[in-house]
Amino acid sequence: MRPTSTKTFYFQSDAHSLGGSIEHPSPKMIASQAHSSLPAVGGHVATSTGAFDHDSIVSCRAAYTRASGRQQKTDGPWSMVITSVIEGLNILEVVTADRIVAQLSIEHAVGLKFPRISFAGSRFDGLRVAGHEVRPVMNPKYMTLRNEEDVPMERTEFQQASRAQGRKLLKTADALKVKWVRERYGWMDSNPKPGEDRCVLCSLVDSVDQATPGRSFGHILEIPEFGRIFLGEFTPSYGSVRLSMIRAELGCSVQGNMSAAVVGGGGATFPP
Repeated sequence: MRPTSTKTFYFQSDAHSLGGSIEHPSPKMIASQAHSSLPAVGGHVATSTGAFDHDSIVSCRAAYTRASGRQQKTDGPWSMVITSVIEGLNILEVVTADRIVAQLSIEHAVGLKFPRISFAGSRFDGLRVAGHEVRPVMNPKYMTLRNEEDVPMERTEFQQASRAQGRKLLKTADALKVKWVRERYGWMDSNPKPGEDRCVLCSLVDSVDQATPGRSFGHILEIPEFGRIFLGEFTPSYGSVRLSMIRAELGCSVQGNMSAAVVGGGGATFPP
């Protein structure tokens, strides 16, 4: 049967459960674990891996990812679900977690500039820092990124949400006199210039409700003799979004960067 759709949608989605690089003491790449990438035409893909250990720096018990995308009706909408799960995460015996889930649902519809997006299902189970239980306070608004009229959030709404979260983050960091946070995130405290296409950074995590070793401000934890971890960061852009449930910047005897439970997705129709 000849296809009747007047538009072609190109899916863009991928996921990995763990990856990064070590700079010191020995420069090495941390191979991406359980990586999945959806074909441009949609479909389904799933990848899993068993126990993994990188030089006793970072390890996990198991990990898996999956991505699926389909066209619901002729000429849309087009939907996809991308999931990344890591179990038994252990970073330098300091940051551990029983299970971390990143899940992203996206629906593109003709005539809408931004897709409907949901992070429902994303969570931290048994997250601990130096043996202390950490319960991130999740922002319920970000579980489904729609406004009160039940339509996708516009670019300006993303920017406003990012500024509000950024100002709260900076206020806490300034009170603790943490200069590097202001230097890195100070741009979030200002309005974009007319015509400026500024990037948008948000987090599913508003704060951490438990006392932990080190200092916390917003979704960031700074841990002595370890480094920093960033929880639930996501970056929405035109027609796509990327979520990283844990990003670590190691700044001790081991230096490097890594991320865990990462998903991203988007796409576009041709003709637009």
